[in-house]
Amino acid sequence: MRSLSFDIGTVKAVSWDVDGTLYSSHNVASLLWTTATKESLRGNVRAPWGAVLAMLRFRHQVERARRNGGQIEPDSERVALERRWISPLIESVGPRAGVASVLGLFQSSLNAQVVLSDFESGHKLASLGLTHYFDSVYSGDRIGCLKPSPEPFREVLRDLDLPPAQLLHIGDRPDTDGAGAAAAGCQVLVLGRDFRSFPELFKILATS
Repeated sequence: MRSLSFDIGTVKAVSWDVDGTLYSSHNVASLLWTTATKESLRGNVRAPWGAVLAMLRFRHQVERARRNGGQIEPDSERVALERRWISPLIESVGPRAGVASVLGLFQSSLNAQVVLSDFESGHKLASLGLTHYFDSVYSGDRIGCLKPSPEPFREVLRDLDLPPAQLLHIGDRPDTDGAGAAAAGCQVLVLGRDFRSFPELFKILATS
């Protein structure tokens, strides 16, 4: 079992990314394509494939925004599409194995646990059945900046009244979660880089 290069003794709060971290984005994307295909075979072509194309366009817009400093405006149309098409798929896929155990461990031992996602995540947490683990939900689109901008992390730090070293962020992308947390001075763990799975992370944390 590997050791992690962070100081759990200094951590007072944890912020969590959602998409790709609490659940598998790859599995949800695959299920979306399968769902759209099945709907097409039933004669419902326009709505599901329109949602797929809209999500692809939005992904390109987001990556362009990241390259240009991360500034972004809230998009109510995207949120409505996600609620209609993505939330049911997230519920079907469910949370990653072991993630609830890690959430429960932090909930019992730290001052606060929050979501820090790039996008509105309340409906996703509800679909995952994880809402009760979090004290607050932050989204980059509401703040006006996407990761890797450090500003979303700074807003969390201001609200929690913590120095950066006392916030641990857990995400799945080194280029967004990792870079943004580091730029804000926070500790960070990246799924797939710093730990392989949440059962592995739970064992490390439980023996620290």
